[in-house]
Amino acid sequence: MRISILTLALLSLFGPGAAAGTPQRWAPVHCGSQPAVDGDWNSAYRKALLAIEGGDYHAAEIAMCQALQAARRFDARDWRFAETLDELGRIAFELKDFELAERMEGAAIAEMLLATGPQGEPLRELDETNHAVIREDCRSGIGAYTTRLGWIHERIRGRITTTELEEAPWRVFAVGFVPLDRALAERLDWLVAQYLLQENVAAADGLATLQQELRSR
Repeated sequence: MRISILTLALLSLFGPGAAAGTPQRWAPVHCGSQPAVDGDWNSAYRKALLAIEGGDYHAAEIAMCQALQAARRFDARDWRFAETLDELGRIAFELKDFELAERMEGAAIAEMLLATGPQGEPLRELDETNHAVIREDCRSGIGAYTTRLGWIHERIRGRITTTELEEAPWRVFAVGFVPLDRALAERLDWLVAQYLLQENVAAADGLATLQQELRSR
């Protein structure tokens, strides 16, 4: 489906995808029962990392799910939701739940694209603005997440290959790592516009076609 450059440029500036925080982000089923974190995201995230360091992955999962619930409310361009999903993938991997690990890591790739655009990398200068405290050895972004997904695929057959993701990261949305619903269709507006503004018409058309399918359900 061909889409107008003017339409998408305007959409990126004024469309619903530009509105921060709407619609609210989803939550994976295994985190759905966790209450909102008592305190800020940083405290829950730190608690989870300490549990990981201590090898208590069940406690780490609970704390990281609480951090994720907090991150659901962040601005649309805040990448901490993606980073938290990545950590949940790491925890699931350690617990040897490789299917869950794949879902979380794939979702992290999708959410990082939704937060940062086609480059798929967080802007480090925003750390002070969004008050994120990320461990020093953290390697965030779709490149790192795709590498970790490859480790998972050494244990199970993947829904999509890492080669496909390296060549066209936007294809991650079609395989269901994030809920395929109208909320996703709305959230994709901004990303589609960014791809078109970078003259990546193939990516913009592919995602626009997915949006059309989701909105017709």
